[in-house]
Amino acid sequence: MKKLLYLFIATFAFLSVSATELNYKWKANTSYNFNATIVDNISTSAMGMNINEKYSTTVDFTLFIQSVQPNGTATGRMYLTNFNVKNSAGVSVASLLNLPKDAIKSEFQVDKKGNFTFLKKVYLVTTPTSNVMVYANASESGANAGMQVGEEKVDAYAEFDPKTGKLKAGYTVTTIKTPKKVTVKENEESDEIDLFPYDFLSCMAVPEGDLNVNDRFEVKAGMYKIDGLVKSAVSPLMVIEENIATDKNSDMFQGSANGQSGDGSQQFSMEGFGGESQMELTQEDQEAMSMTKSAAPNMDGKLTVSFDFVNGMFSSIKGNINTAIDMMGVIMKVNSVIEMKRK
Repeated sequence: MKKLLYLFIATFAFLSVSATELNYKWKANTSYNFNATIVDNISTSAMGMNINEKYSTTVDFTLFIQSVQPNGTATGRMYLTNFNVKNSAGVSVASLLNLPKDAIKSEFQVDKKGNFTFLKKVYLVTTPTSNVMVYANASESGANAGMQVGEEKVDAYAEFDPKTGKLKAGYTVTTIKTPKKVTVKENEESDEIDLFPYDFLSCMAVPEGDLNVNDRFEVKAGMYKIDGLVKSAVSPLMVIEENIATDKNSDMFQGSANGQSGDGSQQFSMEGFGGESQMELTQEDQEAMSMTKSAAPNMDGKLTVSFDFVNGMFSSIKGNINTAIDMMGVIMKVNSVIEMKRK
């Protein structure tokens, strides 16, 4: 099974004439429409077998804001309108077009900085006999990606014939609003594919404070680090480049942020923000943490992000992310080429 690691943090900045702090301007009873394309090249080695697969996912989705609190935090629903997933042979493994509003949805909360919280998530599980659109608690979806084999009961929106990508008997576009319990039988070749680009929604987050063109910054959160450069800000768009890397020697509970202005006149530094240090844990907990870090994915990549600073809204993101997982003799490598933009 496969599920991309969600990004810990991403950072934006912009300049017009003077520096300005970015905030989202969420509006109640308003829909924001997006399109995303994700190409996942997956290589899995396990028990002497080497399996290579490629999935191309195209998704049209909408963020519908139901309400906005005085502090700028919004509550809403994300729902699919179209999606199609093809394998390396170009054969559709799941496809639905022109879905009714709210047929496939995922509830969320998002603050004015663009930090999303999901209670449940929607993803596709591929198996030899059925491709299942699963609706699960966010903490459960993809938790054992690439490592779980066997049967489990899940809440499913729909099931697809793996040979044709069409809905199986008993499901229709107009009746899939209510998930039902089905049994999923996974094997070593099964994959988990996000149908919403959850991983990259985290790249919609904006930072506290002001930055200008040519400013550089470094943000660390646990094992993951982002180096950023503010490339340009021509109204209404700001463009920033981000390089992502993994450092498993870092403290899992700590973070830092450092930056330097483009002209070298100012610097900022925040060290050690986060919770307690992992060195304060008991020996037993430190050993468990070491195992967790060892099993965690290694990730690197480069992203280019655009933000509409006039209207207070994300514009686009594109780039390449490499994820590698090595656990219990199963080695999985995923190269993901992604692009997401607001329509």
